[in-house]
Amino acid sequence: MNVAEAIAEILRREGTEYLFCFPTTPIMDACAEIGIRPIVVRQERVAGNMADGYSRQTNGKRVGVVSVQQGAGAENSFSGITQAFTDSSAILVIPGNWSSDYASLPPNFDTVKNFEHISKWADRITSKDGLLPRMRRAYTLLRNGRLRPVILELPLDVASQEISDFSYAPVVEYCSQADPSEVKKAVDMLIGAKHPLIWAGQGCLYAEASKELVELAELVGARVTTSLMGKSAIDESGPLAIGAASFSKNALVVKALAEADVIFAIGASLARDFTAAHIPTDDLDGNPKRFIHSNVEVSDVNLYFSSESVLIGDAKLVLRQMITYIREKGIQRSEQHVGALKESVALQKRAWRDSFEELISSDDEPINFYRVIGDFMKTFDPDETVVSHEPGVTRDVLVPHYIATKPRSYLGWGHSTQLGFSLGACLGVKLAVPEKMVVNFMGEAAIGMVMGDLETAVREKIPIITIIYHNSLMNNYSRIIPKAAKLFQNDELSGNYAAVAKALGAFAERIEKPAEIIPAFNRAIEAVKRGEPVLLDIICGNQPFISYGGEDLQSLRDMQQKGGYGS
Repeated sequence: MNVAEAIAEILRREGTEYLFCFPTTPIMDACAEIGIRPIVVRQERVAGNMADGYSRQTNGKRVGVVSVQQGAGAENSFSGITQAFTDSSAILVIPGNWSSDYASLPPNFDTVKNFEHISKWADRITSKDGLLPRMRRAYTLLRNGRLRPVILELPLDVASQEISDFSYAPVVEYCSQADPSEVKKAVDMLIGAKHPLIWAGQGCLYAEASKELVELAELVGARVTTSLMGKSAIDESGPLAIGAASFSKNALVVKALAEADVIFAIGASLARDFTAAHIPTDDLDGNPKRFIHSNVEVSDVNLYFSSESVLIGDAKLVLRQMITYIREKGIQRSEQHVGALKESVALQKRAWRDSFEELISSDDEPINFYRVIGDFMKTFDPDETVVSHEPGVTRDVLVPHYIATKPRSYLGWGHSTQLGFSLGACLGVKLAVPEKMVVNFMGEAAIGMVMGDLETAVREKIPIITIIYHNSLMNNYSRIIPKAAKLFQNDELSGNYAAVAKALGAFAERIEKPAEIIPAFNRAIEAVKRGEPVLLDIICGNQPFISYGGEDLQSLRDMQQKGGYGS
């Protein structure tokens, strides 16, 4: 057994089913020989996106593995790995290199050096003797703490070295609980709060803590919002769930963030970036908001917000600790209090949704973005569907309006926001859950980045549905680049994406009338059942109403008259 074969065997023992790659790589043949299926992409960044989506959909239980060739292959994979890093996704990247002796010398691309800042750990396998300890460390890091990519470069000369003594046992996941004194402090703060709010992040999905989230919210009488990457951590149709607190959000989130006197962030970084909702400094009484923060690592705590209570540990275990303490002490909120809160949330949900009904049922031509998502929710079963999107309009329409009902029924992302991510990510998701309908919403700029990998979906028989919001524009960019747009039309795009998709072998349709949307969705579902990837090219208008701040329709119209929003 040589090193490449040993790596393939380790991957098999760690549960690897697919190798996302572009030839030639040192381990490709070795993986194929033992039943790990190589998936060859058209662009290396997409290999990273596929591995990322696959890992996230399995909550890191099955780690996506990427292998690319030395030099240009590694260079092209950079953005896909960056996305996984910023969004805390565990992928193993095994790039090649020519020789261990010359790997770090010019003009060779030094993968280890260049990838250090977009990985949890980056290293080079320099000899057969260094393989096993590095693979053990790699998987320990991939399965524990804050999940992020690991890079292990494999030079060609090392790949062929023979190993005489091979022994490898799969790495286990280790979970920890919080300090009991901090549990008491956190519970006391939530019970004593006037308007407690739970902010659930992706860590709740990784920990599979949805049941515990609901239970704690009921006990302390708290509304529950999520980060963009945490969307679907709680059933958004539930009585205390108010939607995602992202850059694009609904009126309930705006209200809850304003009212909250105590915010409990669990499995979330509370990062202050443009993808996250703004958290006001004070509550409505003018008092500073108080924070409780729980995460698997201390590195995210007290970065942007000062926390009075810090609970380091696995989200599911921490929530269970808090629930147990509350029940043992008998200090939960009264049924009357929780019932009144649920009634208030239900009324707010109904009012906000009603304010958008005119857009969701619009018969306008070109088609209104909101009509697309309204008809989508009428056609697709949210329990059996996984949805993702791109930055900009597709995110801003979907995040507040699509109701995610099951954990990982929504692949939210955004710290890096690279255009084109959702196509590869959804291909990876479909491989992880082949029984689900997997749908990604894209704009024209996004599909232009990665459309070649629609051919990957066709060739590899990965039937996902891609929906294009097609308005021949980078929506609302005329306000961001007004001179370039006016003088050189730099906000305009063109193309017949349905025609291109058909040429690549996919089932594709162009939809121009609102009445055509649902029949096209039904035909897309049937095509997926036949094993065909689908692209629906929906001709839309330049949508001025974007639910950024959770405003009702009249407020959106007022903003439009004042110059509107950017995208």
